[in-house]
Amino acid sequence: MAPHVRIYQNAARTDKVATLRKGFGLIAVAVMVACSAPAATTPGSSSAPESTIAAATTTPRASLDPAATCRDCWPLNGMPARLGAVDKRPLVIKIDNVPAARPHYGITQADMVFEILVEGFVTRLAAVYQSQDPKTIGNIRSARLADRSLTPMVRGALVYSGTSAYEMPLIQGDATDGRYVDLSADYTSGYYRVTFRPGPYNMFTSASAMRQAIAAKGADSPQSVPAWPFFADPQHAPAIGGMAGAVAATDLVIPYREDSSRVEYKYDPQSRTYARWQNAADKAVRDVDAANTQPVAAANVVIIQTEIWEVPQIVDAAGSHAHDMRLTGSGTASVFRDGLRQNGTWSRASDTDPFVFKSQSGERIILDQGQTWVHVIPNDWSVTSE
Repeated sequence: MAPHVRIYQNAARTDKVATLRKGFGLIAVAVMVACSAPAATTPGSSSAPESTIAAATTTPRASLDPAATCRDCWPLNGMPARLGAVDKRPLVIKIDNVPAARPHYGITQADMVFEILVEGFVTRLAAVYQSQDPKTIGNIRSARLADRSLTPMVRGALVYSGTSAYEMPLIQGDATDGRYVDLSADYTSGYYRVTFRPGPYNMFTSASAMRQAIAAKGADSPQSVPAWPFFADPQHAPAIGGMAGAVAATDLVIPYREDSSRVEYKYDPQSRTYARWQNAADKAVRDVDAANTQPVAAANVVIIQTEIWEVPQIVDAAGSHAHDMRLTGSGTASVFRDGLRQNGTWSRASDTDPFVFKSQSGERIILDQGQTWVHVIPNDWSVTSE
């Protein structure tokens, strides 16, 4: 059962931090849509993702389906990509999320981020990197049972500091079976400790080091990563693509632990993104990437509700049990996009399939280009919005 958590709608607010604009030009070739990716380079980060190929002809916007999904784009964030670039194996990197581990390094360059409950009802992140390879990522922490379901979904390599004696043989068995690549720090090079944070919050890595580790295992072959549906046109009308009947929701609260983990998102209509705050010492703190000083700006926020239970075999030093959760089948979901909330359902046939989100009328929900944050919470929790 979920802990008693005080839920409220109006948290202490700070001035909004300007977030990156998501406007991208639209160039179409017949039914193919492509556009140029941003090319800025920031301290502590790698170069921006590869650009698209040039289009030979253009088609008037009016002739396109307004709800068309992108092609020749990165499968996990919908941003334009050069042909052939999208078969790079994603990295699924476990990042600690307690206040002592913040701010995160390299988090804004993830294509998508999953926030998962762990022992003590704090949360841990599984950040997925494919379109961008940060120079600095941290801090790295241990794997959890949910990672065994998320990593095969993206044909990924699991990057983590270690895990429990109960889970270690399960992960190693998955890797032997070819479900994903195991890059535990227990037996993989490329990790290092920083001096500006105390342990265990001081383990870091880089995407290039992990890609070298993948190559050393002979696992750097091209991957066919299942694509999530993203709009071809970043300037689409808000109420299309599964959002018919959605309600306005520019402020939402996810009721994780009030003292350390409660999350709030605030929608910025100029950038069409959701600014993220998370509590530390009972106060909301704006999430900013320490590697490049960019604020976290989610294009989509997705809530997955499911059964979550304690695992008696995994106990931390405080006596709290770890959690496992059902991530296949179907259940209740909410999608926040373009300042709207659409309640509906999620479904997923197997661990190798992506999640599918549909409105209450059964229409598939299309996501905005950019970073998606996915929160997996218990069925009996309520996410408030206004």
